[in-house]
Amino acid sequence: MIPDLCLVAKILLADDDPDYTATFGRAMDALGHRFASVATGEDIAAAVVETRPDIVFLDVLMPGGGAISRLHELRAAHPHLPIVVITGNAAVYDSPIVTEGMRTANARVPKTISLLQLAEIIDRLTG
Repeated sequence: MIPDLCLVAKILLADDDPDYTATFGRAMDALGHRFASVATGEDIAAAVVETRPDIVFLDVLMPGGGAISRLHELRAAHPHLPIVVITGNAAVYDSPIVTEGMRTANARVPKTISLLQLAEIIDRLTG
């Protein structure tokens, strides 16, 4: 059962995979959240300022810089903004370099995360 979320969160997804972005957007709609997305790392900083999200989901690998480079920039500019690192690549997910480089993220999850787990992470980080 999906938790009954009383808070409507503004979610920003940075991911270059249009199929995943569409799926993620439908999940956010199902959970009752507002959703925006960008497809390159170069667009994330401006999108954060423009959309003022409650939480950012940041893909590890994408054009214009993925989570490793952009996480540190976002953290410096927005120290209290919850950032969740996502990846669809199991080898990357378990990589010591990614694990170490992502230690300032609030969470690190695979793209195969269930809707229930996604709802719980959003609720925990925005509630």
